[in-house]
Amino acid sequence: MSAARSEEPQIRVILPAGLPELTPAVARALLAVLIEVTEVPVLDVPEEEVNRDS
Repeated sequence: MSAARSEEPQIRVILPAGLPELTPAVARALLAVLIEVTEVPVLDVPEEEVNRDS
């Protein structure tokens, strides 16, 4: 290992043991983030055709 490499800061990530529960609201928020960071066009769907988990 080179001297420059040993001086790099280390990042520690702690993950939960299991998967967190995804509520419909959280799922919609995550989907909105994914849509924002991608360049895939999203089609508009009339409100009456949207299946929303209450």
